Amino acid sequence: MRQSTDISLARVLMILSLVLLGVLEYLWLHNEFWNKYRDMEDKLNHVMFSTIREVEDSLIFSRLSGVSRVTTTRDSNAPVMMSVMIHATDSLRTVETCNGERLPDKTRFAFRSRHPMRGMLLEELSAKTTQGDTPALNFSRMVMQHLRAADSTGEYAGYRLLSWLEGDTMIREAVSRPQYDVLAGKKMALSNPQYKSDIFHELLPHFSFAFVLWVIVAAAFYYIWKNLRRQMQLNALRDEFVSNITHELKTPITTVGVALESLHMSNELNTHQSKRYLEICQGELRRLSLLVDRILHSSAPQIQYERIDMQQVLDDVMHHMKVQFDNRQAQVEVSYVGDSFAVQGDREHMQGVLYNLLDNALKYSAGPPDIRVRLSRDNGSVKVEVEDQGIGIDPAYHDKVFEKLYRVPRGNRHDVKGHGLGLSYVADVVARHGGSIRLDSQPGRGSVFSLTLPASHDTGLTSQADPALN
Repeated sequence: MRQSTDISLARVLMILSLVLLGVLEYLWLHNEFWNKYRDMEDKLNHVMFSTIREVEDSLIFSRLSGVSRVTTTRDSNAPVMMSVMIHATDSLRTVETCNGERLPDKTRFAFRSRHPMRGMLLEELSAKTTQGDTPALNFSRMVMQHLRAADSTGEYAGYRLLSWLEGDTMIREAVSRPQYDVLAGKKMALSNPQYKSDIFHELLPHFSFAFVLWVIVAAAFYYIWKNLRRQMQLNALRDEFVSNITHELKTPITTVGVALESLHMSNELNTHQSKRYLEICQGELRRLSLLVDRILHSSAPQIQYERIDMQQVLDDVMHHMKVQFDNRQAQVEVSYVGDSFAVQGDREHMQGVLYNLLDNALKYSAGPPDIRVRLSRDNGSVKVEVEDQGIGIDPAYHDKVFEKLYRVPRGNRHDVKGHGLGLSYVADVVARHGGSIRLDSQPGRGSVFSLTLPASHDTGLTSQADPALN
């Protein structure tokens, strides 16, 4: 059930990440589109302004040239005098030309655009020179002809010039700022009807990058999700296999346990040494049964709480491990500080905790092991310290050694057997008893494992089920 929930949550997070990535790419492309749109408007403004300026200049100079030819007297040495009347909004202004210098009167002239005087001068000159012999000029057509003539690369092939009467209008195209056609009395603006296709053509690399990025992220998520599902299926098969194996192992363990119990109750082995070895076999069989139960319930050990005496638990472990201490010629020193070492916990699992700590002290000692065990009572807590003079552990691995299936890397050395389950089991059991465990160690200086458990003060407490299992 939990695995199904985990994979569903992973799928939801992956889909949400892809949606958010798509939204982010959309906002980025949308911003890039409007940036390109504003750039195109600036371009249209520049092209429109420069083209109108060139057309106006050419018309003004051509009209002035025509006027001066008409008004030129026979005396070539006499100065040319020209008087031009410019019609403003409601008055007349005179511009006198003398010796090539024009002095306009700007006191009451209202500028509506760039230089309105240029437009009015063009209007007046065109009207004076086209009367009777030349049709009226189409200024917008001249602007477009000049634009086409100057467009050698075909960049402005799709551009067109819009014109309308005074007033506001709605134009759904990219256009320049409106200019005033003084000859026709209309507004005009340069437009690009194909602005969307031009902008999308410029944004094609952006669209390609966004699409490829989204596809790559989606493919990576799909690959991760597929491998996650496969891993969960393998974990389910592994758990099923371990469950079947441990159930099969329980049968011979139970049978051997019954046989040892019967042998212990009989009078055939009445020597003290025989009974001692028989008790050791029974203890080891119980530990083997506990180990099988631990594998069977690896996610959460089955714990039955009762009031236990840690001193008695430690004495039982030391008694059952005496044979192993003797085989390794270990020097084991046990000390007690204080009294009343009672805690609320599970006897079998606390024996497993102490056994794992002492067994590690034996395995990771280079020479004859030198082990010190200290049991103390301090401020409502019971503390157990297991100190050895072994190879030690680098501080970088102090937190990782309590993780399941983790072993401290030692190169190609395989002289110490293990699966990385002992210390993770110790940390789990201590935590479920409301305690804590700490490691102090340096390479080559040994290790000290210190576990602290809350002391039991109520002598009337009885056995109860593990609340974490309810």
